[in-house]
Amino acid sequence: MKIIFYYVLFPLYRPFYLTSLIVNTFLLGSLIILLSPLDRSGKFLHYIGKLWSRLNIYLAFCRVTVNGLDNLDPRKTYVVLSNHQSLFDVWVLIAYLPLQLRWVIKNEIRKMPVFGYALQRMGHIYVDRDRGSSVVQGIEKAARKVQEGTSVVFFPEGTRSEDGRLGKFRRGGFILAQKTGYPLLPITINGSRFILPKNTLDLMPGKIEINIKPPVEDYENMSLTLLVKTIQETIQEPLNLSFGKRT
Repeated sequence: MKIIFYYVLFPLYRPFYLTSLIVNTFLLGSLIILLSPLDRSGKFLHYIGKLWSRLNIYLAFCRVTVNGLDNLDPRKTYVVLSNHQSLFDVWVLIAYLPLQLRWVIKNEIRKMPVFGYALQRMGHIYVDRDRGSSVVQGIEKAARKVQEGTSVVFFPEGTRSEDGRLGKFRRGGFILAQKTGYPLLPITINGSRFILPKNTLDLMPGKIEINIKPPVEDYENMSLTLLVKTIQETIQEPLNLSFGKRT
């Protein structure tokens, strides 16, 4: 019966899901744009983002488990660093972390109708990764967000991993942490690559695990290289390449 669900019934469901995704993104994105003049901080709009994220997770028949919630304090501000395997990573972090989150996002997403502008109005930060000046400006904007009490999320690999293994880490998030002095919060996501692999629309139901590790706070005397290595090893430790794999 499981085989019939995964490989016969669910492929028939995919067009409905994609249609629903387009429709709810347009509707909620439009609502965010309309309300944004009343919420310049984006803190209320963030909860619309949570609704959008939860909706798309539930409609995809995903089951999400969160480990280590006691490692973060919802009243604190963090520089969040997570591995990246799927577009679902963004949704699960927004939906399940009890923090006000803003992303540093590649500039190409700004061009997406409604969605791109809605993210901007929510306070997410666009950078052109090919222009050093844009990256510097993005870090400056992120520093202001952190100082205003909003946690900022980086995927330090810069792109999604196709096989789940960690790629080389970019240093923007670490520079931001050293600039502001706020704690770094390492997170490991397992299973999302089996739900929506990179560069495909082969959506399948499954399970995702979020592992929240203890924040790294005492790094004033650490070099940038050592700080990157420490966080990379922390994210690597709970990484499970077979988690969520269908057998």
